[in-house]
Amino acid sequence: MKYLKLILLVFIFNLNIYSQTITENSLPLKAKNFLNLNFPGNNIESVSLYQNGGGYEVDIDFGYKVIFYNTGLWKKISIINDETKNIGIPRSCIHKSMVNVIDNEYPHSKITEIERKDKNFIIKLDDKYSMEITGYGIIISQENLDKEDTDN
Repeated sequence: MKYLKLILLVFIFNLNIYSQTITENSLPLKAKNFLNLNFPGNNIESVSLYQNGGGYEVDIDFGYKVIFYNTGLWKKISIINDETKNIGIPRSCIHKSMVNVIDNEYPHSKITEIERKDKNFIIKLDDKYSMEITGYGIIISQENLDKEDTDN
C-alpha cells in the first residue's frame, strides 16, 4: 500500500508538471524567432508543454496554433477558427520553393495546415486539398479532400 501511494504521488506530480501553462520566455530562441518573423504583431495567447514535455504548443491570437519540438523547430502549424481560414497561414512559414509550387498548382489558395512528416511536409489548402511535398518543392502526393467534388 505504501508503494501504491508513492506511485500515485509521483504520477500526480508528473501530471501537474506536464499540464502547466508556461510563459513565452520559456520557448527556445529558435521558436521565438520563428514567431516574430512569421507572425509579427500577433500576440501569444498561451504557451504550454506538448506531449509530456516533448515540445511546446503555442496559441496565437487570430486563431493560429503552432507546435514546436523541444529544439524550437516547428512541427505543425494550424488554424483553429473559421475567420482565419480566409487569411491562411503566412507563406513565409515554408520554403520559397514550396510556395512557388503551391502558387502554380493551386493559385489563390490559402494554407490552412502544415505538418512536418519525416523530411517532407503535409500541407492542406483551403481544407479542400492535401499535398505531401519536399522542402525542394517536389510534390510526392496530392489528394482532393472536398467530398462533394469527388462524388460527382
